[in-house]
Amino acid sequence: MQPPAQRDADLLIVAAHAPEMAGLRPYLSDQLVGTIRGLNVRGKAVGLGMAVAGPGTARGILALQPRAVLLIGSCGIYPNLPQYRPHDVVVSSRVQLISHAVNAGKSAFPGPMQTQLECDPLLAAGLSASGGRVFSAQVGCTVASTIDDAFAAAIHPATGCEAENLEAFAVGQACKAADVPFAAVLGVSNIVGSTGRHDWMQFQRGAVNAAAEAIVTWVQRGAQGLPHG
Repeated sequence: MQPPAQRDADLLIVAAHAPEMAGLRPYLSDQLVGTIRGLNVRGKAVGLGMAVAGPGTARGILALQPRAVLLIGSCGIYPNLPQYRPHDVVVSSRVQLISHAVNAGKSAFPGPMQTQLECDPLLAAGLSASGGRVFSAQVGCTVASTIDDAFAAAIHPATGCEAENLEAFAVGQACKAADVPFAAVLGVSNIVGSTGRHDWMQFQRGAVNAAAEAIVTWVQRGAQGLPHG
């Protein structure tokens, strides 16, 4: 029998690229390694988009054997959801694949294909209770950013998803395969659609910093929902 792998981190925080983790640097080293309230925390950039974020997360899990994985980053909010404003934080309750062609009836997901993934409920509940403007919501995951206003407006009514992110589904799938609890913590940077890129450039830094603050606050208050090591 193989001996159990050694755990090198209690919490692995992944992001598409290093700037998304800027808000964690005051609490960790420049290498994004450190201890917060007794938890060993590691940060890792896993790549932009679903095609690379999943394998990147899988490699991190294999190397570090964390108790849980969090995705930190930014997200767009689908139109006609006025409760949100820039720098709010969305904690994923579920991540779901989104296809505009499927929504329009032009293509279909094969029946056996998994298109939805429930995030760890205890982890998501703990993070959602970290205080401030933190919301629990379903997150839609697309291959590319949605820039058409009509397509964007159709997604929430069709799917129930409130936010859009490019990596969350792939990261969640890697965690599910390794049986590691997962949730995404995403700062709101824009409304999805034609103005999304312009608004993202204005609000992205504050959005990811707000997401980092939510994670650090959760850890400092006892990391409710994190499995025991």
